[in-house]
Amino acid sequence: MATNVAISSNVNGGSNEEAPCILGCPIRQDGRDYIQLIARRKFDEAFEVVQNRNVLPSACGRICTHPCEDECRRNSLDKPLAIAWLKRFLSDTVKPKPRKQAEVKFDEKIAIVGAGPAGLAAAHDLALLGYKCVVFEAKENPGGMIGIGVPVFRLPRNEIAKDVAVVRDLGVEFRCNTSVGKDITIDEIKDEGFDIVFITVGLPLSRSLPIKGVDLKGVLKGVDFLEEANSTGKADIGETVLVIGGGAVAMDCARTALRLGPKEVHVSCLESRKEMPTSDYEIEETLHEGIILHTSLGPKSVVGKDGKVTGLETLKVISVFDEQGRFNPSFHEGSESVINADTIIIAIGQGSDLEVVKGVEGIQTTRGGTIIADKDTFMTDVPGIFAGGDIVLGRGTMTMCLGHGKKAALTIHNYLRGETAKDVRFDDIAPIPELAERRVELIKREEKPGMPAIDDDKRKASFDEVETGFDEETAVREAQRCMNCGAGAVVSPELCIGCLTCVRACPYDIPVINEDKVAYISGDCQSCGVCVVECPANAIEFKGAFEDQGEDELKNALKDSIKGNGKPVVVNLFCHYSKAPYINSDNNEVKALFSDPKSGLVNVGVLGLSKINATLLLHAFEHGADAVLVSGCGDDDCHYGKSCVEWVSRKIETAREFLDAVGIGGERLVVCDAANDGSGFLEAAKSLVEKSDVLRN
Repeated sequence: MATNVAISSNVNGGSNEEAPCILGCPIRQDGRDYIQLIARRKFDEAFEVVQNRNVLPSACGRICTHPCEDECRRNSLDKPLAIAWLKRFLSDTVKPKPRKQAEVKFDEKIAIVGAGPAGLAAAHDLALLGYKCVVFEAKENPGGMIGIGVPVFRLPRNEIAKDVAVVRDLGVEFRCNTSVGKDITIDEIKDEGFDIVFITVGLPLSRSLPIKGVDLKGVLKGVDFLEEANSTGKADIGETVLVIGGGAVAMDCARTALRLGPKEVHVSCLESRKEMPTSDYEIEETLHEGIILHTSLGPKSVVGKDGKVTGLETLKVISVFDEQGRFNPSFHEGSESVINADTIIIAIGQGSDLEVVKGVEGIQTTRGGTIIADKDTFMTDVPGIFAGGDIVLGRGTMTMCLGHGKKAALTIHNYLRGETAKDVRFDDIAPIPELAERRVELIKREEKPGMPAIDDDKRKASFDEVETGFDEETAVREAQRCMNCGAGAVVSPELCIGCLTCVRACPYDIPVINEDKVAYISGDCQSCGVCVVECPANAIEFKGAFEDQGEDELKNALKDSIKGNGKPVVVNLFCHYSKAPYINSDNNEVKALFSDPKSGLVNVGVLGLSKINATLLLHAFEHGADAVLVSGCGDDDCHYGKSCVEWVSRKIETAREFLDAVGIGGERLVVCDAANDGSGFLEAAKSLVEKSDVLRN
């Protein structure tokens, strides 16, 4: 695994632009890269790409707010890639490789206070950099707020444990049930010989409301309620529950309360539906489960009888923010109404517990209870004490906290070593512009799958995980919707002869010739490969490190071919973009021919047949093939439309002419349509195997 220090982008080729999905991610996760590998069914390699950057892949695949998807350029076509769900597919599918304990290279010891996302990310990267790290955690298990507050039906605790295990394997020590500021002070930690303290304790306390009645029996605080319900599966609630708040925690409280068996669950919030500070997906899931939403209502007082809650008195909201955009709700006078409830859960935000820095001179805090730290170095005003995550942000996301942890790890290293190493992934790079309007209609629309889930009755009655994840075929098809933004073709100015071949050949109208008579290919390139194959000067190549034109796959496949047992070897070059009826067909003969190693067929997948050139076809014979079959897909299936088979057919004709000229015979090279039921593939493959057997004997 890489140490994530001074890491460079795999694919932007020195460009000053990058894919917007990568730049939209707070840790600059290379989503495009692992998605391209999923599209090729290279799941182990894809998961390694994820783990090189992300210490919480299992958690992120489930609860990430996925700002990357907001930036996905498919938004202008149909729907964004399911980037987070594809990460979850990998974490569910690939068994993590055992990690060796990281070598301790330096004498300095580092204490990390808090085992949430920021603390875990920092511990992971610092361990790889060569430091002994000890994480102090107040709760029984690492995870921070994602282990306390996120419902188990969204994030099972074994998934957090799976991610944390990787950090443990590196040699990071966890001291759980140890609350810094109560069980041990920062000064006492320093007395143990720790040179650096990184404070990342999050915001563990629920905010209350300054209204009458909040001390009545039946009024609960959101974080406390979630922690109890998640750890025990129980909580003391009544028959009608009302959650106050419009954010993600409020939705989690409502959905958790529903599973405890009340007759009704309501949510009341200041904001209108459009203003609610959580994702539409979270709101839709909440409503889907039958929870009743009351928007644009502000809490005036909690009403009760005999010391117990009976409801919430509300006022209609005029506006939540003032003209300067500041949070400053205004209400309609005389608009009071009451929502009946015997349990009220306040989930309007979280606050800090600054006991952690009690007695530490020089630590500065804000009026809002956050710690002041330099935005670039994360150092407080006390040398050797750093802070990051929600305790600095005030309100962040899991990935924002992961980003803080990663950045802080490197700045701590630089502070201790007197160095200026940097992670170039975090450089200020411009995103590739939106798709040019004239190209939007040239790109195929493809349907985005929904997330499979358990049935409604079961999800409401248990804490079982609601979402079940993608199966392999769904994940691969979704990954193949990726447009590989920024990792397409690039022209070498030294080799380009300005012949216009790429301009004429491109089905997406992308290459242009500049004033220097050199071709330029924009970030709208769809990686179809036509220009790469057609360029007579070999001046065009793919920027993407994971682009594959079949050569390596061909060599690897033929290494283990059955040629040694006297059987003919027919190489089947097939397109990963096709729906591969020969893999999923109900026809057992088709499936057997494709998958049986004794069939004589050696299968080599390419992500787009238009990437195949005549040289690859000839190399198949050089590497030992008796014949070559190119399996095309129907126009409806093809990611690139009819251009794939159209262009590869021209290459086949060139290769056939050469095979005839050298006496091998062009009839050994065949193209077929593998669409529909796979009958065309079956007929062509069987014929080639039989013909090869005759020719060999």
